[in-house]
Amino acid sequence: MSTMDKTLVDLVRRLKEDPILYFEHCLKIQEFGSGESVPFKLNEVQLILHKLMERQLKKDNHVRMVVLKARRFGVSTFVQGRYFHHTAMNHNKVTHICTHSKAATDVMFGMARMMEQNLPKELKPATKYSGKRELFWGSEEGGLNSQYTLSTVGGREVRGSKVDFLHCSEVASWGDGGEDYLLGLLNCVVQGYDTEAVIESTAQGVGGIFHDMFWDAFTGDSGWEAIFFPWYIYTHYQRPFEGADQRKRFEESLGTDPRYGGEEEAKLLGQTTEFDIGEEEPLSFTVTLENLNWRRNCIRTQCQNDLLKFHQEYPSNARQAFVSTGRTVFDREVLNEMVLDSEYRVRTQPPQGFAIPVKAWKEGRSKEKYIIESMEDGELQVWQRPKQGRDYRIGVDVSEGLEVGRDTDWSVAVVLDAKYYEEVATLRIKIDPDLLAWQLTSLGRWYNWAQLFVERNNHGLVTLSFLRDLHLYPNLYTEKILDERSSRTARKLGFHTTVKSKPLIIDYLKELIREKELKVHSPVILDELQTFISKSDGKMQAQPGSHDDCVMSLAIACFGCKLFPAMEHKVPVGEYYRRKPNLSLYTPPTL
Repeated sequence: MSTMDKTLVDLVRRLKEDPILYFEHCLKIQEFGSGESVPFKLNEVQLILHKLMERQLKKDNHVRMVVLKARRFGVSTFVQGRYFHHTAMNHNKVTHICTHSKAATDVMFGMARMMEQNLPKELKPATKYSGKRELFWGSEEGGLNSQYTLSTVGGREVRGSKVDFLHCSEVASWGDGGEDYLLGLLNCVVQGYDTEAVIESTAQGVGGIFHDMFWDAFTGDSGWEAIFFPWYIYTHYQRPFEGADQRKRFEESLGTDPRYGGEEEAKLLGQTTEFDIGEEEPLSFTVTLENLNWRRNCIRTQCQNDLLKFHQEYPSNARQAFVSTGRTVFDREVLNEMVLDSEYRVRTQPPQGFAIPVKAWKEGRSKEKYIIESMEDGELQVWQRPKQGRDYRIGVDVSEGLEVGRDTDWSVAVVLDAKYYEEVATLRIKIDPDLLAWQLTSLGRWYNWAQLFVERNNHGLVTLSFLRDLHLYPNLYTEKILDERSSRTARKLGFHTTVKSKPLIIDYLKELIREKELKVHSPVILDELQTFISKSDGKMQAQPGSHDDCVMSLAIACFGCKLFPAMEHKVPVGEYYRRKPNLSLYTPPTL
């Protein structure tokens, strides 16, 4: 082998092992704006994604990623280039790329043809076949026997085929039948080492396969990794100041102009996103004044002073990305503000975790029956501890309690400060209805014997009976029910959700959110508010695949605050109940 041959072999080996080197020296893409053919140099977002994929590949021997992105980051271009490298530099590999529209498919295939045509002669694989949406690199002796194919959602190009590298682009826009088609594509991916699948999209509202896959990955409920790229990590999204004075005036004006979100703008300053790219220290990006200066200019010039449009195009966090483009029962703009407030609160004043043990108490062995213990990962998340003399209302949605599959409903109790309509604590747990009564007793006692509004539908009857008969909880909400036959009224324990009462409490919750009279801190509750929709038949419920337990608990608690406004207690509430006569002697309402 000649020296030249050895040099070429060494170069090929280096290019095969180093995709970035291959991108910069072998691939050309069309530059955004100018349309010129230029070397493929990765921007910071593309470089981060590359390192994240390499990290997962090293850890799991494969790549499975769901990427939520702002616009014009070049994510789809990078994935296409990465898979072109993997396919054009290896034998017996199959890449498939699927897009949301024929036009997008044509654009991406044009990009692949440009990459192939501009390859150095020594690295250009022999082409056996080149079609409208397929590149097939030769099967003759010494050939790669690899192929690079594209399709539009709904097509039949790859059903039943073997795929090593799968790229699904703008999945949120795949429309009807998109979920089935995506599942069919995923079944084609080889379950082995060195295989990769990337699902990426901008957000197109709550619900749908992309929304569900992203949040499942984000919460760790799947084998996929969720990646979100906020707008401010891109270097181009900065605007320098003309001098120190202008910079100072800008800083002083933060949070004062409603066109830019008011307090939202001020809270963005200093917001930080970190990426664990497999190195000693995570890669960190923090919102600067220069970022916010660019943001103002973008809102004015590109978004026509429409803040919601900016949120759609350039979200700051994953929740904002979905709610800004979605159609929900509740006001989207206000939900955006609530999400940002929640992110800020979680960052600056995170909730305290508590657990409420049950069955630990035995008569004669322990002094205290109802215990609340500090526990970092406890089911009870507390944003504000009970305050002396303060009135609280607790809305409770009771589930069956049996943990059968991921989609099992939760039992949820939302604690509201009745005076300020502020969420102070939320219990979210899967537990049997009788044991839930024990936990609610502990929670209610702690929050100054808060009034409990327990939904009595289905399993709620069990919880209510234990609260009344075993735990003797004195402050349970009762409804007056008119008996149409006798024209007499009777007292019934709990809140009964019906086709008449549900719209009533949801409409009141809508009003509170619209008028910004409700403070919600829990990201879980905000997630459910975003996926709570109105169907064509007028029914209001969670988007398919989502939950509404938190929404119903919150709505019931708010309605409780409306029915029973906060009182000023001269005597601490707990002391008041301790002074009452024997509670076991009172006449209990019926179930």
